[in-house]
Amino acid sequence: MNPPLFIFKFSEAAASHNAMVLANHDFDLDLIIHNQHPSQISYGLEFRPSAQIEDLLSQHPLWRRLKEILDQGATFPLDEISDSDRQTDLVFHSNRGNHKSASKNHQVLREIIREDVERGLALPLPVTALHFLPKASLAPLGCIQQSLLDTSGNKTKKIRMTHDQSFSGPSKLSVNLRVQQSKLPPIMYSFVLLWSIHYILILHQCHPTTKIFI
Repeated sequence: MNPPLFIFKFSEAAASHNAMVLANHDFDLDLIIHNQHPSQISYGLEFRPSAQIEDLLSQHPLWRRLKEILDQGATFPLDEISDSDRQTDLVFHSNRGNHKSASKNHQVLREIIREDVERGLALPLPVTALHFLPKASLAPLGCIQQSLLDTSGNKTKKIRMTHDQSFSGPSKLSVNLRVQQSKLPPIMYSFVLLWSIHYILILHQCHPTTKIFI
C-alpha cells in the first residue's frame, strides 16, 4: 500500500495540507486517487478486487454497475448547473451554515465527523477550497434522533448526521432535484417482502404474546 498524500486528521493543519495537495494536481481528485493506487483511498479498497468476485456475481443483473463502482468509484447522473448558479449557491450555503439541529448538537456532530475523518471516510478541507473544486456543491448538515434497541430489547437514543441534499440555494436546483432518475439502476426487492411476512407470521405463531419489532 502506498501512503496517501492526504492527511486524515481533524485539524486545520490537515485541511490546509490537503488543499495544497489538490492545488498541486489542478484540484483533480480522481487523478490523485489513481496516481496513488493502491492506497488507503483507492476505489473499492474495502472489498476484494472485482476480478476475484466476478465468477461469483457476474450473472447478477447489476454486476456491471457494481464492477464499475468497485473499479472507478461511484458516480451519479445529474443535470448540469451553470457555474454562475453553482458559485452563487456555494456562497449562500457558506453564509447560511448548517441546520439548527446541527448547531444544537454541535459537540456530538464534531465527534461523528472526527471519526469519519480518522477512518478515511471524509476529507478535511478549508471552506475556501470549495470554489476551486470542479462542480462542487454544498449541502447543510443536520442531526436527527433515532430510537434503537439494545441487546436486551430496551430503547436507546442515537443521534445521526444528515446531509440535506434537497435544500436548495438561490438557483432552486438542489442535488436531489438534478438527479436523472431514469438513469438510476432499478431497485430490486425480489422476494424480501414475502419472506419478511412469512417470518413475522412464524414468530407470532411461536411467541403469540411477545412484541415483534422490525
